[in-house]
Amino acid sequence: MESPPGQSIETLKQRAFACQAAAREAVRDYGRASWLRFAATFIPVPLVVVLFRLHLVAWHYYVLGGAFIVIAGLMYALDSRAADRRDKAIADAKAARTVYRAARTAEKAGR
Repeated sequence: MESPPGQSIETLKQRAFACQAAAREAVRDYGRASWLRFAATFIPVPLVVVLFRLHLVAWHYYVLGGAFIVIAGLMYALDSRAADRRDKAIADAKAARTVYRAARTAEKAGR
């Protein structure tokens, strides 16, 4: 891989470091938000069932089961989108690092 025309090695290095920092931040954000999504999935409905189990009639369990399925599906969709953003940031960082290393190697070979 050659460096893009008009970009210096220093510019490519700065871009690689910036992309790496963005990827680290994306991974950290994903990790933080994953706990919230996990809690939003597995705490509300089971907590209601446990707290009010003596007061619930049969049809309440169907409603709560449906609510659990809807919440779990929503959290899965949100998690998939967040994982895609994280994976894109990691791929961008890897691509920028590859371009920088290739340009640095080409520059050293040209000396």
